[in-house]
Amino acid sequence: MKPGGRIGDWISGNAGSLGFYLYALLLAPPLARALKEGLAQAEPLWIPGFLLLGVMLLEPFGLRWKLLFLRRRNMDDGFVPQGSMLGIFSAAGIGHMIVTMFLGMTMLDCWGAVGAGSEEASNWWGAVIVALILKEFAELFAGAGKSTAREPPGHWRERLADLFLLAYGCVAYTMWWESLLDLGEIAAEGWGMKLALMPLLGALFVFLYLPLRLPFLLEEYHLRPAQGRKGRIVAELAIGAALGFYPAFF
Repeated sequence: MKPGGRIGDWISGNAGSLGFYLYALLLAPPLARALKEGLAQAEPLWIPGFLLLGVMLLEPFGLRWKLLFLRRRNMDDGFVPQGSMLGIFSAAGIGHMIVTMFLGMTMLDCWGAVGAGSEEASNWWGAVIVALILKEFAELFAGAGKSTAREPPGHWRERLADLFLLAYGCVAYTMWWESLLDLGEIAAEGWGMKLALMPLLGALFVFLYLPLRLPFLLEEYHLRPAQGRKGRIVAELAIGAALGFYPAFF
């Protein structure tokens, strides 16, 4: 195979990751700043709120479809997933619930249903917590089983699943990481303060970064050999940390 063909295949196979990296590098910081400024105003932010609702509702479909196509690829290629990633998937599942709760809170904040001046905040927040917990359990059960896709890999439904999962990862990244922490203020601090904060922020980042990269974790388990897995996961986390922390240093 020609080098150009190998490069094209690599880009095609890693399009989702490349899209997420570019978004985190170029779009997430300015969008997060705009969101924080908008939330400080009295007027509701209807469009961002509905965007959050949309990505949370569509993500379970993306996860279900993605798993069906990954199992179909395993069946077609005769590849049996190697090794165990139970610990990583357990951590990602817990982190996913935390991130989803934060997204729900931000959604209500965008609509003015929580926060200062909202008299029914506790009622809204309680109802949303219950709904989101049920959504997380439904997503967990939807991903269980051994069923496969009837359509061949590469079908438009698989591409749509990738899009839904990418959308959730990008939006969630903007909401919890860029908006929750004002990295611009950290950038104004001295190097001593930055280095003191790095261990705590690094652990928080890694824990809540995993659920945003579910496509990577699923493909790592279903499509790649166990050999070299630790290195690939560490590389993914290192790339994510570099993209996540660069606004605090530059």
